[in-house]
Amino acid sequence: MENTTNQNRPEPLSQRWVIILIAGGLAGVAVALLGAPVLAAAGAAGAVILGLNQVMA
Repeated sequence: MENTTNQNRPEPLSQRWVIILIAGGLAGVAVALLGAPVLAAAGAAGAVILGLNQVMA
């Protein structure tokens, strides 16, 4: 019987994306802790993720 577990595994997340997503999450948490609405915190996280993706590309 053939071992197919390696063929079905998703590709691991690159270190660049891990850094980008952690920074975005931290930005969202920081904005939320300052008392901003959830939408503003999500916007800050999204902006950081998009910005770092462009800078680090």
